[in-house]
Amino acid sequence: MGKSELTPEEQFLKEGDLAAGIPPVDVHDSVMHKLGLAAILPAEGENTLLQVLPPRGGAPKVMRRVEAEAVPGPGRKRFLRIPAKGWVAALLVLVLLGGVYIQFSGELGEWTRAKFQYKVLPYKPIPVTNSGAMIVKSKYPVTPGKDLSRETKPSKEDELFQLKFKKGHDTIEKLLLPGEYATFVVKSGGAKEESLLGIYCPPIQLKEYSAFKTTVEKYKAPALNKPEYLPDGYGFGQATIIPSFIKMDEILQLTDLKEIDLGDKFKMTWRKEKAENIAYNYSFLLYKKGEANVEISASRFDESKPGESLMWTKTTKVENIEIDGKQLIYLETSANEKIELGFKNRLVWADPEAKIIYNISVRQEKSELTKDEIIQIAASMMK
Repeated sequence: MGKSELTPEEQFLKEGDLAAGIPPVDVHDSVMHKLGLAAILPAEGENTLLQVLPPRGGAPKVMRRVEAEAVPGPGRKRFLRIPAKGWVAALLVLVLLGGVYIQFSGELGEWTRAKFQYKVLPYKPIPVTNSGAMIVKSKYPVTPGKDLSRETKPSKEDELFQLKFKKGHDTIEKLLLPGEYATFVVKSGGAKEESLLGIYCPPIQLKEYSAFKTTVEKYKAPALNKPEYLPDGYGFGQATIIPSFIKMDEILQLTDLKEIDLGDKFKMTWRKEKAENIAYNYSFLLYKKGEANVEISASRFDESKPGESLMWTKTTKVENIEIDGKQLIYLETSANEKIELGFKNRLVWADPEAKIIYNISVRQEKSELTKDEIIQIAASMMK
């Protein structure tokens, strides 16, 4: 087949093979039969394809033979394992035919007994509750905002107010014991009296996973399973549980307040919040490798909202991942992203029964973590 007869995808693969010193492969039925790959050619009307990912250093060792696995349900698509010698040709077939594909994860760490396959699908919202609330992309992409660098500097009065507010917060911190929380109001004196409501609600930070698990049970916070798979070099960094107030009163409705003089005619009134007004709806695990972090969180969905919205830009890749029938949403920012979204890679899924949203995110632009590794972390936590 001459160059003029090749599609752009075929030419790309052919030139890549030539650059690596590999003879070009003409993928016709006869060649596929000789390679022992006739079984991977899709049956008529069947659109599910297979992508085989070789682990670092060569062809996947876990692929021994062609083995069809029947999957119940409409269409009864077949998932096939391919002999190691044929993974290059299998990739070629995928590119030539296009469409939905299945990715096979090879041996990347200790978590190898539960090897998994995942489908990459076009984006669509996924349910966060059984009553119709969904996790969706925000309606519009994030665009560059107003340049705040040219904003006018705060006035001396504003700077003083900020200073007194911080002093009030620090004073509350000294008055309370660990596990106690408070609401406070800072008021300025003078002819133009201003008030600002604040809360003292520091997170619970834990240095061991066992302590995190015990604390989650104590406060009924969202649970996070310990990942059975982590990329080489990553270890436990820190766990965090973030409390919040169930009900926030308006400034003028606060009662049973104590008063403290902050100086310069500023005063603070405050009260300690009761335990029944504290909710623990957010849990967080941090795994580290040097300066690189993997952040894993679980949050209880706020049922007062119609759904959960995900930020994206015009250059953000957004697609669905399916693992054992479970749908997740994967987001990946582009290398030339000009807007800070707070992540480089992000994987989101939910438990509609428990109304819990799970999230794995990588923030560092130069992170070496691959999409496959991030999905493996999530899969190893699903029990």
